[in-house]
Amino acid sequence: MVKGAALFLQQGNSPQSQRSLQHPHKHAGDLPQHLQIMINLLRCEDRIKLAVRLESAWAERVRYMVVVDSSGRQDTEESILLGVDFSSKESKSCTIGMVLRLWSDTKIHLDGDGGFSVSTAGRMHVFKPVSVQAMWSALQVLHKACEVARRHNYFPGGVALIWATYYESCISSDQSCINEWNAMQDLESTRPDSPALFVDKPTEGERTERLIKAKLRSIMMSQDLENVTSKEIRNELETQMNCNLKEFKEFIDNEMLLILGQMDKPSLIFDHLYLGSEWNASNLEELQGSGVDYILNVTREIDNFFPGLFAYHNIRVYDEETTDLLAHWNEAYHFINKAK
Repeated sequence: MVKGAALFLQQGNSPQSQRSLQHPHKHAGDLPQHLQIMINLLRCEDRIKLAVRLESAWAERVRYMVVVDSSGRQDTEESILLGVDFSSKESKSCTIGMVLRLWSDTKIHLDGDGGFSVSTAGRMHVFKPVSVQAMWSALQVLHKACEVARRHNYFPGGVALIWATYYESCISSDQSCINEWNAMQDLESTRPDSPALFVDKPTEGERTERLIKAKLRSIMMSQDLENVTSKEIRNELETQMNCNLKEFKEFIDNEMLLILGQMDKPSLIFDHLYLGSEWNASNLEELQGSGVDYILNVTREIDNFFPGLFAYHNIRVYDEETTDLLAHWNEAYHFINKAK
């Protein structure tokens, strides 16, 4: 045990649930108590190989990346990662917010910012341990687990890692916790922060821009856009806001273009399938009005805007001509079929 991490050493065949942690490390903190609670999440035939505490965007919450091992149908060692959430340090219970199976294609990359990413079968998750020593422990165990997965060729759709479905059915963390486990890198269009996260008061200019956005959308929705100029819309905006908006001319023009994009309806491909843009994906009223429940996000740059309201599947590729979309055909088809 080191600060922020515990590595389990297998001793005989005694199940972990019957063992207590007698001699915690001097820097262990709450880790021994949390480990006992996490062990209670497991099936009796599974075992924790490693638990690593991670940084959290929420000061009061505690998060762990847990490596769980089990003997699979081929009598070989199989591993999954669990994302485990405690609502506070003192919490006497925990929940699962993420399950990631370690397939033979698993890759681990240091992110240069105190953490690392684990990518496998089209999914990628970022983990930031609370200490350098904890990260070192995590990387050692993960590399060994990946080597076993490669040696035995664990692949989606095969007989390996079937048991992980039990833990997937146990995912019950708060949606904000699940969002943190699924946070993605390289985003250019992100959903807004929760209002509770705002600390700084907006400036006068920011308040004016927010008001312009709200009023402008309302005006454009009520106008015949084929027979009105941008200057006429701006004049109407100034009339409604009762102020001169000369210094915001460029902002208003850019916002008009954004709203025009948002107002473009998605294309109906089949009765159960729309093809839309980033703007359609960020228009909650339109999504709910169309009866959308599932969203396939085939971009690397754009966030899932409403993760608590829709089921998302991400295929993280860039929107470029050279992108090989056919490589992702099967997973896209299965997700759309599931939605149908």
